[in-house]
Amino acid sequence: MNVVFTIAMLELFVGGGGRLLEVGPLTVRMLLFALCLLTSVLYAATRPNRADGTVLALGLVAAYLIVHLCGLVNGMLSGSDVADMLTEMQQSLYWLGAPFIAMALQSQRMVQRAADLVRLSGVVLAILYLLAIAALALGIVDYLGLYAVLSESSEFSFRGENYFFYKGFLYLGIAAVFFVAVDARYSRWLALLVVVAMVLTLTRGFVLSTSVAVLLMLMAQRRTRFLGTAALAVFAAAFALWVYLPSIEEGLDLQRDISNLQRLDDLAFVFDRLDVKTLLVGQGLGVPIGERVNVENTFLWALWKLGLPGVVFWVSPLLLCLNYYLRIDRGDSAHPLAAAFAFGTLLVYLQTLSNPYLNNPIGLSYVLVSLFALRTLSRHRVGPAATRLASPDATRPGALISA
Repeated sequence: MNVVFTIAMLELFVGGGGRLLEVGPLTVRMLLFALCLLTSVLYAATRPNRADGTVLALGLVAAYLIVHLCGLVNGMLSGSDVADMLTEMQQSLYWLGAPFIAMALQSQRMVQRAADLVRLSGVVLAILYLLAIAALALGIVDYLGLYAVLSESSEFSFRGENYFFYKGFLYLGIAAVFFVAVDARYSRWLALLVVVAMVLTLTRGFVLSTSVAVLLMLMAQRRTRFLGTAALAVFAAAFALWVYLPSIEEGLDLQRDISNLQRLDDLAFVFDRLDVKTLLVGQGLGVPIGERVNVENTFLWALWKLGLPGVVFWVSPLLLCLNYYLRIDRGDSAHPLAAAFAFGTLLVYLQTLSNPYLNNPIGLSYVLVSLFALRTLSRHRVGPAATRLASPDATRPGALISA
């Protein structure tokens, strides 16, 4: 269980949309997903008394199936293309992995491992991206050659002639939240590393969602001493992303204007056509918004396709995460790690307003990990922070759990 969890989560956290590693007609992500499902069945069969959290997980899976199967039926009645409906459904099928994640995250040790995987993924992505853009800037790597290779995959898109975007870069922001939340050795330098890489992706949504999540987290932790530094870092990132980099990267403003106009058109299309049916059950999966089947705003997508029940369902994981987080006393030594998971989830929800991360495995996998990690932390209290500070290993990132 632990080995499968580690491998599967590492692939999810660094593998973007999952199309980079293929085995014939399948992807490595599909194979690992099947292995996770098989492992959870075997675990539940052999250790039924240790399947803590699976009742909640199965309840969420049942709610997912009810809401989305209704969307499929509704889409069929609306005459939607079957392939479009199945494609939309496929993106969110990682909900079926919720019982596996619940079983894997029953111990504080595995919660700590999940946190370490998030941090490791963010650092690896940051280093690889910074090396890539440095190689482009120095002429070590030819831009046209790199473009020809990366453009073959839908995982990448280019920003100007020196920068590019990768779907897995969401974990740069999430890793930044973890490094800020848990003040361990080298965490501030590693936070700076992932933030610099995130800014250089030229993705405004990443900077906005990460900034809001970090500032709210520092207020929740009452770390007023760091709020000024964090606000200054946010200002510097905003200046670089909105003023400096667009001034030296030709065509970036035009790309942003087109993107903004498309999102406004989607919003206007849905709200101009809201009626009782849309609010109650939605229009159904496969029914386009304008000329597109999928849009960037996940909640707008859920409202149009699934109605208010769909919006409530997709918001429920965030509410559950916040509920578990609020159960943990601020003086508990598990609180910093709990804050990282909770506000990392908030980041995903903020980001999914402009890029559809929540209803696909990239963001959904983290949200499910966060949900059951917070559940475990709220049920297994570690003790006051004074105990942790007395430990000789308190400077280790995992000390707040292992102490």
